[in-house]
Amino acid sequence: MSEPASTSAIPLARESETFLYAIAGLCVAIDVGLGAIVNLVKLPVYLDAVGTIAFALLAGRMGFRGFLLSAFVGAAAFVLTGLVFNPVVFWFIPTQVAIAAYSFYVARPLIGGFVSEVRFGLKQILLMVAVGVGLGIVAGAVSAPIIAYVFGGITGAGASLIVAALLKTGANLFQSVLASGFASEPIDKTIQLFVAGALVRATPSRVRRLFI
Repeated sequence: MSEPASTSAIPLARESETFLYAIAGLCVAIDVGLGAIVNLVKLPVYLDAVGTIAFALLAGRMGFRGFLLSAFVGAAAFVLTGLVFNPVVFWFIPTQVAIAAYSFYVARPLIGGFVSEVRFGLKQILLMVAVGVGLGIVAGAVSAPIIAYVFGGITGAGASLIVAALLKTGANLFQSVLASGFASEPIDKTIQLFVAGALVRATPSRVRRLFI
């Protein structure tokens, strides 16, 4: 496994920086597209932060500005999704920012190196699962108060079915929303982390070397 990527900013050439912004736009489109599909099908997962996570894994050389761009990718995706498909997601922009922060400052140093390598073994897979579960816990904790107190536990997403089932057992609203998030978010974010990692690995090595 390679050494974790440095968190210090390294200036990029103008061409590389322009290309990075183009990648940011592509990552926004990935978030919007997958989020729209999930919203239409009403799956019990979200899959709407794959682009945000992938960009955070790529943007290491930019330091703090890399995090800001990662957060921008997530926020812009939810603004577009809210305008075109589902206005509910406007409220969850803070969740996207939290996902960007975790992906950039936690996931990238831990898995960024071997995500970009050809060899990928059991140890790396288990670490990615652990990092994905942590990402899910963070996302669920940030989203739970919004779901409970803004939407009364029902957002129209597939996970709302879990909330409704828990409410019938006698649990209070916040407990139901939090439990629903902790039940679905770690699975969802682990899947998203693996998909984002696959996107990074599929990126040509000469492109990865410009940014990681």
